[in-house]
Amino acid sequence: MSSAVITFTPLHTELGLIHAYGVDAEKFLQGQFSNDLHALASGHGQWSSYSTAKGRMIANFYVQRDGDGFWLSLAADMADIVIERLRKFRMMAKLEIERGEPESALLAVYGSGAGGLLDHTFNIALPEAGNSGVVDDDRIITRLPWVDKEAFLIILPASRVEALSTELAAAGARAGSAEDWRLQAIHAGIGMISSATTEKIIPQELNLEVLGGINFKKGCYPGQEIVARSHYLGKLKNQTYRIAAPAPLRAGEEVFCTSMGEQSIGIVINAAPDPQDGFAALAVVRAANAGEALMAGVPDGTPLSLGKLPYPLPLDVAREG
Repeated sequence: MSSAVITFTPLHTELGLIHAYGVDAEKFLQGQFSNDLHALASGHGQWSSYSTAKGRMIANFYVQRDGDGFWLSLAADMADIVIERLRKFRMMAKLEIERGEPESALLAVYGSGAGGLLDHTFNIALPEAGNSGVVDDDRIITRLPWVDKEAFLIILPASRVEALSTELAAAGARAGSAEDWRLQAIHAGIGMISSATTEKIIPQELNLEVLGGINFKKGCYPGQEIVARSHYLGKLKNQTYRIAAPAPLRAGEEVFCTSMGEQSIGIVINAAPDPQDGFAALAVVRAANAGEALMAGVPDGTPLSLGKLPYPLPLDVAREG
């Protein structure tokens, strides 16, 4: 798909929505997530994650703020799991944590010129910086911090999705599928933890540190000690790579290399068909073995090749710093 084509995709089959709101929402979530909510302005967004006490990510998500409320966009099959866990630790905090659907919906608009099209559609001036956005009427429109692509997440009443889709199509945008969106996210280096990969890796292994999803100066949260140790003591060994394959891949498949035999050195995070490369994916792989011949599924399984991501990898940043 050409980057010059503006595409809109309803994400109800790909991503779920969690809405947390109430007088204690910011204070409670600040003590649970890896990023700092205090400086997040209304309409703006950021990547973040939620981990176990051992630092293993339960899920990662994009957080958008609406006044005193917070919306989390995460893998669809993780939404109820995260809600249940957050409620378990809510104690006496005054907030509600619930699914955003079916009343609200999530729509992605992406491609070169997407910002200008949305400016015209909504008759507003959207910020051009990543993670910036606005609350406009009953919509939250936030530009994702993708390095080389224009991409926006829009939270709006589900009853208005059809009308907005019709308006975007009339303006020349095309309707895309969930796989279209997932492929673009893979090319942007944005992985999403699903039920197949939950509690398998720590946030830095998904490149969340270089994606701005971890704040090392905020207060405590589950897994913070493990995350901080990997950062300050240089203990990170795995990171997320973009890979290509000649056959379909699936989230949760193990990755192998020639020198390690039957010992896995990584895991596939997300995958999608790619018209240019057959099949594309993001996989967490041990950096020391990333230059070897790689296979997915079994030691002599689907051959993999590494591609480039549009941002520096965590261990490259560490070496440069």
